[in-house]
Amino acid sequence: MSQASEPPTPAPGATPAKLLHAAEQIVIEEGVHALSVRHIAARAGVNSALIRYHFGNVDGLLARLAHLNAARIADRRTELLEALVGADFEGAVDALVVPLWAPAAHVPGQRAIVVLDEIFSRAGGDLGSEVWALFAEGVERVSAALQASLGGVDEAALAWRIRFVTAAALDVPPRASRVEARASEGAYGRDDLVERLARFRGFAQQALRVID
Repeated sequence: MSQASEPPTPAPGATPAKLLHAAEQIVIEEGVHALSVRHIAARAGVNSALIRYHFGNVDGLLARLAHLNAARIADRRTELLEALVGADFEGAVDALVVPLWAPAAHVPGQRAIVVLDEIFSRAGGDLGSEVWALFAEGVERVSAALQASLGGVDEAALAWRIRFVTAAALDVPPRASRVEARASEGAYGRDDLVERLARFRGFAQQALRVID
């Protein structure tokens, strides 16, 4: 089974939770490169020395935040995979795409995958490998479920399509408050997050069903 439930989410109101919430807000609103000890502490309303006490440094805090958001996605995927019965194509597609709409660990109305994408723009290879370890089993199970439901598709072609669908989900708003005004207009229209997920599920079904 996945180890995605580790580490546990700090208790609401506790200093670690305040720091994580503040860091996640900064990542979403300003980007990961805006993170600093002073900025995080000021947003959290605590002494900056507490970042070192609880997380060692900003990178340690960022790693914890990445693991918590990755767990949101991986745990949701495990739930959907466990519910699959037989060769269920739509269920397998849901196991791939619905977790990409899992809520962020601390900031309501944002998605965990967006927080992770921002973090990876700064993170080193070790953190990426650690987080991928939380996803690897689930992605393999999704691929196997899609192969079973589609009936002997080319494995490489399917892998590329899965990658394409996953990457495409990153561009579906809300992406971050700093682009909120732009995101509410244009091709995506004014539909809410639930409707955007429904539309994206339909796109993913088409993209994954047609295998050369």
